[in-house]
Amino acid sequence: MKKFFRKPSKVALTSLIATIGVAILLMCVLRLAEVDSKVVHMIGKGTIAISLPFLILNPLFGFIYSFFIKGKSKILYILLHLACICTISAFAFVAFMFRYFVPFGP
Repeated sequence: MKKFFRKPSKVALTSLIATIGVAILLMCVLRLAEVDSKVVHMIGKGTIAISLPFLILNPLFGFIYSFFIKGKSKILYILLHLACICTISAFAFVAFMFRYFVPFGP
């Protein structure tokens, strides 16, 4: 484990892949909202409760580690992590606005 955290490019890449994977998993779980099963809704609530803090902290962690990368890929990793952070923030903002402030929201 010590060797893994000493290589910032591997940490940043793993963080980026994990962020994209969990975001796709969350979108798939949100599509299951049409199912009328209590078990599916319980699994969905648990997945959302676990994945949202992960999607907040993991891109930030990878973004910080991206500054320690040496070479030409540093800027690429920084931009990709920044794009993930901005996309997740915009998605959360839109979901919050439709949920609490727009009268015709779901």
